[in-house]
Amino acid sequence: MLSINEKYKITDGHTDLMVYAQVVIAINLILIVSYLILDFQATYIFSRAERTRTLQYLDNSFDANFAGRKIENYFSLDKLNAGFYKLSVNCFENAFHTFSIIKEMQAKAYYKAVAVILAFIFSAAVEDKGIVRSLIEAILPLALLQDAVKISFFISRLENLLDNFKSFFTNVRNTDFVNKEPEAMRYVIEYETTLAWASTPTESAVFFAMKDQLALEWDALKAEYKIE
Repeated sequence: MLSINEKYKITDGHTDLMVYAQVVIAINLILIVSYLILDFQATYIFSRAERTRTLQYLDNSFDANFAGRKIENYFSLDKLNAGFYKLSVNCFENAFHTFSIIKEMQAKAYYKAVAVILAFIFSAAVEDKGIVRSLIEAILPLALLQDAVKISFFISRLENLLDNFKSFFTNVRNTDFVNKEPEAMRYVIEYETTLAWASTPTESAVFFAMKDQLALEWDALKAEYKIE
């Protein structure tokens, strides 16, 4: 970290550099405020959407109507008989799609974190500021860094869950689903708690860009584990 005198020496006689520094600092402050507002709004919307998704997921699995309206063609195996087997298949499909989309989002999360951290370091280096302002400006880069790290752990947990589902359906394929309900519920609960912990919405743009590819890959998984 540069001293106050060193900071003044950097910008002394370089008006363009000072103007650029002030612009970067102003943008940084705007981003901080915008991020806090949007993060609060996104968390609220995500919690409501997750409640609806969970109810519709149960409706589809057990032929119920908790959500008030049923969705058609959301899951690829609507023809399965209602029950715990269908619940576990739906959860396997959800976990597969979530893992694939979040993994695709990972690079973008790291790019954003690095860009904002570099802007914060530049801002801290060229302008003197108090401790309070420094702490406020640190909120955004630290939050984005936390999100990037969380996504890495999220992907790891989903990958482990997918491996569990693959082992589970391998056993079901070779035997049957009798007395498998407790194990199925364990993986369903693990998926839902992982989603709740991460609180990371999937990006619709990423999903639609990968939709056809994911459909082919999921069809291959269904064929491999004889899910029908």
